[in-house]
Amino acid sequence: MLRRVPRLHTFAGRLHAWILVVAVPALGPLLAWPAAAAQAPDRPASQLDALAAQGKQVYDRFCIGCHGDKGDGKGPAARLLVVKPRDFTKGVFKFRSTPSGTLPTDEDLYKIITRGVYRTSMPDWALVPERDRLAVIQYIKTFYPEWKAQGPGKSIFIPEPPGTLGSPESIARGKELYTLLDCIACHGETGRGDGPSAAKLDPDVWGNKQKPFDFTGGRLKSGPSPKDVYRTFMTGVGGTAMPSYADIFGEPDGENIKEGDAWNLASYVLSLRVTPSRVDKGAATGAPPKGSPQ
Repeated sequence: MLRRVPRLHTFAGRLHAWILVVAVPALGPLLAWPAAAAQAPDRPASQLDALAAQGKQVYDRFCIGCHGDKGDGKGPAARLLVVKPRDFTKGVFKFRSTPSGTLPTDEDLYKIITRGVYRTSMPDWALVPERDRLAVIQYIKTFYPEWKAQGPGKSIFIPEPPGTLGSPESIARGKELYTLLDCIACHGETGRGDGPSAAKLDPDVWGNKQKPFDFTGGRLKSGPSPKDVYRTFMTGVGGTAMPSYADIFGEPDGENIKEGDAWNLASYVLSLRVTPSRVDKGAATGAPPKGSPQ
């Protein structure tokens, strides 16, 4: 079993490198949710079972080395990785479009598989055939026994970024919110992840040490666009100390929290990464602004 790991990771590494060099400009269309897949939850159980069976073959080929044959994140390569593979058996997922405490949609999982997770050993699998990516999603869900009964949450609505995104006024208001919501406690006054609570955080739900994100550099794991940042504020990061602020931003009191303040906080967080003039609405496409850190 252990002899398979280098070969598996060599393939993953080659695939990852090929996509970074050749395929990144075309990755946007590959991330799009296939129209045929939109009907997957409504398919007869027999069809979903057949898809899951195909998914097991895909999983055994590409995923088992890290995530393990039981889906518990304890594959033979796991001990070699700094960021541990996801344990699917807990039914907890960090990156979702669904409310805190709910399961992700198939589309959420499809995007993660296709794009990978930045700054981890989870590569992008955009070159794996679309049907195989859809099939492995159905198989992954079998590792969590409650998935069928619980079902995924409903994706939150993410509006288009306002024209004020990245403006000096929006950034200034976002800085006020950063203090008001006590983001400083974990992320620090300058956003470097060195707040007074950073070293005191309990391990995450998977038992890993938590380290608040340094907003001043490095790629955001769940995506680089303002919409990705907005989504994170509203859904939280499952299994970690990063909570959802949907109840706060979703029902502004008009005094402490005002309409559109989630976008103002996004403006400030993004301003920590690039110069304010470059945090603009055009970044909503997901392409990094010119001159921004890669």
